Amino acid sequence: MPEQPLRTLPMWRVDHIEPSPEMLALRANGPIHRVRFPSGHEGWWVTGYDEAKAVLSDAAFRPSGMPPAAFTPDSVILGSPGWLVSHEGGEHARLRAIVAPAFSNGRVKLLAQQVKAIAVQLFETLAAQPQPADLRRHLSFPLPAMVISALMGVLYEDHAFFAGLSDEVMTHQHESGPRSASRLAWEELRAYIRGKMRDKRQDPGDNLLTDLLAAVDQGKATEEEAIGLAAGMLVAGHESTVAQIEFGLLAMFRHPQQRERLVGDPSLVDKAVEEILRMYPPGAGWDGIMRYPRTDVTIAGVHVPAESKVLVGLPATSFDPRHFKDPEIFDIGRDENPHLAFSHGPHYCIGAALARLELKVVFGSIFQRFPALRLAVAPDELKLRKEIITGGFEEFPVLW
Repeated sequence: MPEQPLRTLPMWRVDHIEPSPEMLALRANGPIHRVRFPSGHEGWWVTGYDEAKAVLSDAAFRPSGMPPAAFTPDSVILGSPGWLVSHEGGEHARLRAIVAPAFSNGRVKLLAQQVKAIAVQLFETLAAQPQPADLRRHLSFPLPAMVISALMGVLYEDHAFFAGLSDEVMTHQHESGPRSASRLAWEELRAYIRGKMRDKRQDPGDNLLTDLLAAVDQGKATEEEAIGLAAGMLVAGHESTVAQIEFGLLAMFRHPQQRERLVGDPSLVDKAVEEILRMYPPGAGWDGIMRYPRTDVTIAGVHVPAESKVLVGLPATSFDPRHFKDPEIFDIGRDENPHLAFSHGPHYCIGAALARLELKVVFGSIFQRFPALRLAVAPDELKLRKEIITGGFEEFPVLW
């Protein structure tokens, strides 16, 4: 097969539900493409559904948190003890097993009433604001932070503090190296967790921090790994869902007929959430998940050299016509929806059940509480938070 031409990675259009025409055109040329990334590095972009699953489950590829030395780490958290995407194989499985019970379907179901109560509280806070109000400030940002607080066993009052640190930690880094503000935020977040774990020694409970302490006492993890796991859960459990709520609302605003379907038939909320996840998977703001092959590999007949950057384009896989009927259509009644929003393989998102619960609570009730909810600006006036790995918007002004 002749060498592919080098193309610039096309960007996702945040003012529409559909991907950009450039992305669709490139996607139609095959499941893998040679591209130049915004960093200036050359690499590969995998857009095919089957090919993405194969890469994500193949041990020949290093996870995103273990980049080759040739690439400047784009985050201060890479390599940190306990940060799951910076571990692989047996070490990753050992650490994941420690936190998995806290995010099990059973534990998440026990949180359902708390999540609903938090949403109601935030709806009322939003309703009390002068219009237009920033939904990000009053709902999409605090709700996931307050929920993860409950799961971890820390005070609700702390959520604004650690959510702000989380934002800074997840900021893209300069090519010259990690930004000092992000590194300081990561260390401050770890110090916060260290203090809270000391508190749990005196006041244990049914929460993640107590589970982590038990793991340390049982020799399953070091204290630094436990702190890293907790800090990682705070960051990952907050940032992605913030963006998901905002993208989902934008989808509903852009497709009023689908919104009317949901209002008329609340039982569609499960499918609606899956369609939001398909169209806007976590991390859609930066187009996918990076992998690095240790050796030369072949993907869909294309030779990819060892130590290359391979971006698995999760948003693009959602438009693979081999697996999705009319993939460009936003359809909250879609029956077949095997999306890869939460990734695949060993690094499948451990918080998937919790994220789904939060989204179902929000989209199952927000339009009942605010029947006339709408954007206060044109969609193309929303400013994407391009510096944040998980995306979302700087503000999300609404009227009701």
